[in-house]
Amino acid sequence: MRQSDVAKMMTMQDHQTAYVQRCTFARSGPAIYLGHLDLMTCFERAARRAQLPILYSQGYNPRPEMVFALPLGVGIETRKDYLDVSLDRPFDEEEFVKSMNTYLPQGIRILKSKAIPEPKDSIMSIVTTASYRFEAPGIRAAMEKALSFESLEVEKMAKGKLKKTDIRPLLISLSQASDGNPDAVDFYCGAGSEKNVRPDLILSSLQVYCGMDKEIAENTRVIRTGLFSGTYPRITPIDEVEVVCRNS
Repeated sequence: MRQSDVAKMMTMQDHQTAYVQRCTFARSGPAIYLGHLDLMTCFERAARRAQLPILYSQGYNPRPEMVFALPLGVGIETRKDYLDVSLDRPFDEEEFVKSMNTYLPQGIRILKSKAIPEPKDSIMSIVTTASYRFEAPGIRAAMEKALSFESLEVEKMAKGKLKKTDIRPLLISLSQASDGNPDAVDFYCGAGSEKNVRPDLILSSLQVYCGMDKEIAENTRVIRTGLFSGTYPRITPIDEVEVVCRNS
């Protein structure tokens, strides 16, 4: 059989039914310095060590079917992020959480999990909005000033080239920190595959437009507090979004 025929057969295998666990997880401490690929490896290894019935992709290089709602940048804490893990059979939610947490490293914990029908849309495709908390001296005043501008142009890499982009339309709303900390601010911004703004770009704009000290900006504590679907202000936390079944 020719190699091209083998490749064709590998891509024409029957669809595998997935029994999805939609996990809510948090990370803190030294674990915040893990890159996205390293974080993915942590979850994959925990699943293997827990001997969970993970579903693997088909083809020459099978991979565990795990999808993050939105990749986390290095140095970012999270209090409520999401991950879909596909299994090859139904599994108890509480047992899934217990098994994974037994083998996840310190600082990474699954808070809860919900068994959902195999979704029609990837969890990545339904994210539209993120909420963050910044903690640093003078951060609230700097963010308030940033929102007073009509445009906040920053440079970012895109396809190997530096390009300017206006992030101001992606900063949605600002509020006083929920705990009253004067050196903290909570806010919503665009997120997801279509309109996404990274925290480091926001902090970069605060240096350029608001006179924020570079050292303070680089040492700002960044916490992602939630991910949502929908159009602001009518947004829904990802774990509460009604799932459209793949077969519907």
